[in-house]
Amino acid sequence: MSKSSSIAIPVLQLPVEYRRELSIPQGTLHISKNRGVIQGLRGDATVGDIVSERHFSSLKIVDYKTKRLRLLGSVEQCSQVVLNPPGSISINSITILQARTEGVICVIGEEDLLVIPLLKKVGNVIIYGQPDTGVVEVVALEEAALKAFKILIPAIVNMV
Repeated sequence: MSKSSSIAIPVLQLPVEYRRELSIPQGTLHISKNRGVIQGLRGDATVGDIVSERHFSSLKIVDYKTKRLRLLGSVEQCSQVVLNPPGSISINSITILQARTEGVICVIGEEDLLVIPLLKKVGNVIIYGQPDTGVVEVVALEEAALKAFKILIPAIVNMV
C-alpha cells in the first residue's frame, strides 16, 4: 500500500462570504444567442477552458475542467504548469502570471480566481467565462486587483 503525499502551498484564500460577490461579472458581460463565440472578441489573456478554446488570446489559463467535469487535454500542450488549489490563488500562480505574456498555463487545481492576478497588468484585456450566461471582458486596472487582493486571506493549503 502506498502512502498518498501532499504538498503544502502558500496561498491567498477566498473567504466563503465573498464568493457570491466575486461571482458577479467584473467587466462587460457578452451573451451569445447560441452560446458560441462572441464575434470580434480578443484578449491578452483568457481564463477558463471553453473561453480559451473559443477566443483568441496570447495567454491561456486552463485546468482541463468545466463545471467541475474533466475535459480532454494534455500536459504536452502546456507552456507551464502551476499548482493552484480551489478557492485560492497560490503565490506560485501569481509569480508565473506576472512573468508570462503568452503560452498555455495549465493549472493543477482550479483556475477560476486567476483572473485576479491578471488585473495587475494594467490595460490588458482579460476574457473569462460566466457559467451558463456568457463571456466577461474586463480591462485590467490595478485598483480592481488591489480591491480583490484585500479580501483574500494568507494561508497554507495542502494539495494531494
